[in-house]
Amino acid sequence: MIEGGFGLTGTQTSRIISVQTESAFNIFDGVSVQQRDQYARALGLYGDVILGRDLNGRFASFSTPKHVLSDRKTGCAWNPKGGVRMNIEEFPTCPVEFDGEECPDVFYGTCFERLFAPGNGVRDLAGTAEGQALLAQMLRKLYQGLGNSFFDLYNFANHPLIEQANTAAFYNVGIEEWEDYVDQMLSGNCGGLITLIDELAAKGQAGYGLDISTVNPGTGAFTGNIINLIEDLKAAAGAELTTAIESGMVMPDGQTRYPVILLTTAEFNAYKAYIRNLAGTNEMAYRYMLEGTDGTTNLMRNVLVYDNMPVVRWDACVGFDAITGAQSHRAAIVAPGVFGVLHDVSDLAQWEGMGLVVEQSTRVQDKGKIFMTTTFRWGAGLADPNFMVMASNILHP
Repeated sequence: MIEGGFGLTGTQTSRIISVQTESAFNIFDGVSVQQRDQYARALGLYGDVILGRDLNGRFASFSTPKHVLSDRKTGCAWNPKGGVRMNIEEFPTCPVEFDGEECPDVFYGTCFERLFAPGNGVRDLAGTAEGQALLAQMLRKLYQGLGNSFFDLYNFANHPLIEQANTAAFYNVGIEEWEDYVDQMLSGNCGGLITLIDELAAKGQAGYGLDISTVNPGTGAFTGNIINLIEDLKAAAGAELTTAIESGMVMPDGQTRYPVILLTTAEFNAYKAYIRNLAGTNEMAYRYMLEGTDGTTNLMRNVLVYDNMPVVRWDACVGFDAITGAQSHRAAIVAPGVFGVLHDVSDLAQWEGMGLVVEQSTRVQDKGKIFMTTTFRWGAGLADPNFMVMASNILHP
């Protein structure tokens, strides 16, 4: 048994290195997928859906009946009005896979070589307790890489800016990394969350067409009035989202939650600067300037508040901009549960690794090489576009 929830079983031709289901789920769901946009997740913006055997994902919501009262009738008159209706949003899912391999010689000539057994033991990464611990850490990093890749997919898969960056070659990474990124992001028919949001904006969806024009393309700074921008978002909200902004939403667990304000880095920094500028006249703003918290509103560090709504940096755009060379300026108000992420990872637990199969060859000619593979389906969608509004300005060279 390898430390940290990993297992090792052998056959004549190979050794299966497995990750126990509970351990793998914690790594995949806790370390990898949630490592970015963690505050938005903690505040309930994401509704994760586990797929079964269906090839399409579905988000269901109930409509609120309206204007159901009338004057009292005489006798046994019956006058039914209104009704609760179920709205079904269906989204396609796409299969993806990962293939990888690792040869023990990556550790040769380093201080890690002493962790292996002598002689031919250097070709057996799992041959010593220390080697097994090293292997466990390697697999954890692999899960982190899978999670980061999944994060990129369910936010920006098939975004048109990736194709533009590919054609005009204004991306910011090396060619080999860029080719891997394009292969991942454009090979499939599913769109990421932000891809779908930008499609709604392009089609003229109400509340998605606001523009952030007050930016400095050279420095990337937001130069406008951040309070006016947030108030413009509130004004663009429809009736139901406005009610949620003003009064909150009662969630299935009985708690009342408010919509979340998402701001990309420049806009989030502008709101921080606004608060800090109040430090001379406002004690709580002064505490925030010194400590990153106002001393009373203890949501989470780096989560601010405006008009009772949490204000969170939109981390999904940071990595996208760093790779594609774009400069994203976005501001949105999103109700809890609107961002839907679908995957069937838990349905692959038969491998005791949430789908990841890790096999060490014992064939002489493979010299201890380790092979890795997994496949699963994923999808993304907005549970109800009416519970979100957005302003944006996406710049690129």
